[in-house]
Amino acid sequence: MTAATSTDLRRLGDRHVFPIGLGAMPLSWEGMLDDRERALATVHAALDAGVTHLDTANIYSPSWEHVGHNEALVAEALRTWSGDAASVVVATKGGIVLGPDGAGRDASRDGLRRACEASLAALGRDQVDVYYLHRHDPSLPFAEQVANLVALREAGLVRQVAVSNVTPDMLSVALDVAGGPDDGGVVAVQNEFSPRFRVDADVITTCEQHGIAFVPWSPFGGAAQASEVGSRYAAFAEVAAAHDASAQQVALAWLLSLSPVVVPIPGSTRPATITDSAAAASLRLSDEELRRLSATAPEGSSQYPDEEPAPPLR
Repeated sequence: MTAATSTDLRRLGDRHVFPIGLGAMPLSWEGMLDDRERALATVHAALDAGVTHLDTANIYSPSWEHVGHNEALVAEALRTWSGDAASVVVATKGGIVLGPDGAGRDASRDGLRRACEASLAALGRDQVDVYYLHRHDPSLPFAEQVANLVALREAGLVRQVAVSNVTPDMLSVALDVAGGPDDGGVVAVQNEFSPRFRVDADVITTCEQHGIAFVPWSPFGGAAQASEVGSRYAAFAEVAAAHDASAQQVALAWLLSLSPVVVPIPGSTRPATITDSAAAASLRLSDEELRRLSATAPEGSSQYPDEEPAPPLR
């Protein structure tokens, strides 16, 4: 992988975005439901800090009865922001369905179209900027699911397509079916990657070879671990202290250094935390510091096996 300059804009298909995005999912957690003003202020703070990439999904909601909650919140935040909302790339996802009995998968052509049309209504848009296949539907061949995703682009409902939570083999299938960004195909891959979880380095390499954005979700290792990056990994705390920065900024700067295609999407529920995260785009780390950070040992080692149920909300 090629070292990246952190402040360079990152390619996301036919657009270029600020190196740090905002993962909006936490803004629909139960604890945020009574503080919509803070949720909107958090998105506004991200945008004011230069963020031009917002990530949401239809199922980011407090319950199955409120599917689309997060998308509607993102739409409201853009409507009420004082800046140029047209400059912001909004990505959303379909393929997971929520109901009274729990979560399931539906990446059929009709299922994805229904989900996409509902997302368009929640976002108040005629076309989605980037639309992800959220997770593999084990009832269908993956190639068929990707073809169903591409059908949304061909129908004009989405401008660009992407895949999430994929193995290297699944990404290879997606590229065979849809091609890469230069073919009007897959423009982004959204997988978990963080100091704690690093099994997809080969996926990043493939993305770099094809000019595909690699969008790490949970870049701090998950919501429960986000505040513990420095305490779990001494090197991140030490580098942070040397730069008068937070360990979270260092984690994001390290991720950005892995490849010029990496575009992290840290979540946040407070304006101050996303402002802190956005500052990572200008944090310069030395080669020696980056080597120290990469030498730390990850804790997670699982992949995305088709035969096992995956967490429904990511």
